[in-house]
Formats: sequence, C-alpha cells, structure tokens
Amino acid sequence: MARRPTVIDIPDRAASPRPRSSGRPLVVELAGLAGSGKSTIALELGRLDPQIQARPRVPGPSHLASVPALIPTFVRLHRPFRGVLTKEMKRMLHLHALYRFARGNTGRGAVVFDEGPIYMLARIVVFGGDNIRSPGFERWWWTTVAEWAATLDAVVWLDAPDQVLAARVHTRRQRHPLQGADDGAVTAFFHAYREAFTEVLDALRVARGPQVWTVATDQASADQTAGALLERLHALRAPGPTWERA
Repeated sequence: MARRPTVIDIPDRAASPRPRSSGRPLVVELAGLAGSGKSTIALELGRLDPQIQARPRVPGPSHLASVPALIPTFVRLHRPFRGVLTKEMKRMLHLHALYRFARGNTGRGAVVFDEGPIYMLARIVVFGGDNIRSPGFERWWWTTVAEWAATLDAVVWLDAPDQVLAARVHTRRQRHPLQGADDGAVTAFFHAYREAFTEVLDALRVARGPQVWTVATDQASADQTAGALLERLHALRAPGPTWERA
C-alpha cells in the first residue's frame, strides 16, 4: 500500500480469475481509511449497474441466527479471563452474519461491501488490544480469514494522501469522530488503521485470498473511478458472458 497508484493498479495475476461458483454474485470489498471514498464509490457502482448490491445491510435476524454457532468461540475467547469482551463479540457476530449473507446470495451481479469483513477485522485489531490475544482468538481469527479468503472475489484498496483524507472527513456531512480533532489525533488515527489494514490484508494473502487492487481516489472523479472499476469487475466473470450493464 506504500506505492501510489495512478488511478487503478491491478496486479497481473488478477487477470486470471480464481475458480468460483457461477451461481452466486461476485463478493467485493472496498477497503480504505476514513475519507477514502468507500461509500461514494460503492453507491456509484450501484448506480452504474443495477445488478450490483451496493452497501448491503445484513438484517437483524441474521445476527440472531449466528449466535448459536459462535457460543463455543465466545467461551474460548475468554480463556484466560481478562474481562468481558462485549464489543469484540459483537464484531465477531457481525462478521459471521456478513459471511452467511455473502454465501447465501444467488444470481449474477455483485455484492459490494464498504464496511465488510476487512473493515471489521481491522476494527478488532485497532480496538481489541491485548485482551483478545489468546489461543481462542487466534483460532477464530485464522478460521475467519480463511473463510473470507475463499469468499471474496476482489479486494479494492482505496487510497489518497492523509491530508486529502483529513480534509474530506472534516467537511463531509456524515458525522465522524475525527471532525474537529487536531492534526496529531488525525495522524495517530490514520497510522493505527493503516497498520491494522496491513495486518488483515497480509493475513488474507497468507490464506491465498484474492489479489488487492489499489485505487487512487484523488486522481479522478468518483464516477470515473467507479466506471473503470466496473470494467474490471465485469472481467472477473470471464470465462463466460459478463452480466448486462445498464
């Protein structure tokens, strides 16, 4: 993630799609720091192609349905006991519900997350601290990473210089904790999340997940970036016909 792309930088190996089921949509995550344009580009992709489910939200019953399968994990997570890990359990539950949602989709098109598994795993890294570092957590971590490595068809890292990201966060309508923060706090926030995303993406690489596509969101407009990205998503359907574009 250190090298700055021009607009969209996709490794050569990404030209050869991984074997995948033709009976489900592509599963894609737009990942990046606050202000990188995840939500904007996801919505633009959905506008350009009606077969794209942009920023899908998992219904509440899916979270409840995920609870029984995670009870053994929650028990192991607290050995040795260092306090009740309420927020971590909620994030794990959300990840499991996201996984059920992604694997349960059928048809063509694509599911595009802007706050998907990579984002949620990064939040666990940033906020979990030493309390989550246990054998039970490590077992869950690598199981979850392996599941998503086999499920994600593309990971798109959206990037821009920190000063650009900070300016976007300070001026956007959606409330964010960084709004009004001083430069030191903003720098620390971006640094922590860059390290966390790097850890997650490295883990996906170890688990033989998809190649990461790097997109510079300060080099073109959101619609231009989304248009170029959409063409690449269509190409992931090869061999075989691509879905119809609106």
